[in-house]
Amino acid sequence: MNLKIEVPKIEDLKRVNELAKQVHELHVNWNPDLFLHVDEVLTKEYFENLIENQQIFIAKLENEIAGYAVFAIKEKESNGMRYRKQLNIEAICVDEKCRGRGIGTLLLEHLKNVGKKQNCTDMYLTANPENENAIKVYEKFGFKVKNIAYTMKII
Repeated sequence: MNLKIEVPKIEDLKRVNELAKQVHELHVNWNPDLFLHVDEVLTKEYFENLIENQQIFIAKLENEIAGYAVFAIKEKESNGMRYRKQLNIEAICVDEKCRGRGIGTLLLEHLKNVGKKQNCTDMYLTANPENENAIKVYEKFGFKVKNIAYTMKII
């Protein structure tokens, strides 16, 4: 299996948007009160910014884009809390036709290595509790539940 991770080029936007839409549609189904159906999840301007700042990676399987991950590094420090430099995974997706081949794990491993090079103290991501397959991947990789968030609709 020929699998590599790299920063995308602007011409990869269409394919990355196809993948982003797969994940976005899951969120629309799980939370239709928050998420809208859209044709384009990532705008060209946003994608260009991610590329310029090297905050996005694609996974290529046999030279075809099979997944991607978007991240940001944030420093957190406040009175009474230890300093943290956190790699926040904003989005991660593997094409539904390519799942189960280790692509998500490879993307996570790549992000972990980026975090190490940037002296990050930890990695962080959120997952919808209905996304059971993704949760299994995250837990197998070593992520632990840190917080439980609650929400309540009032209007």
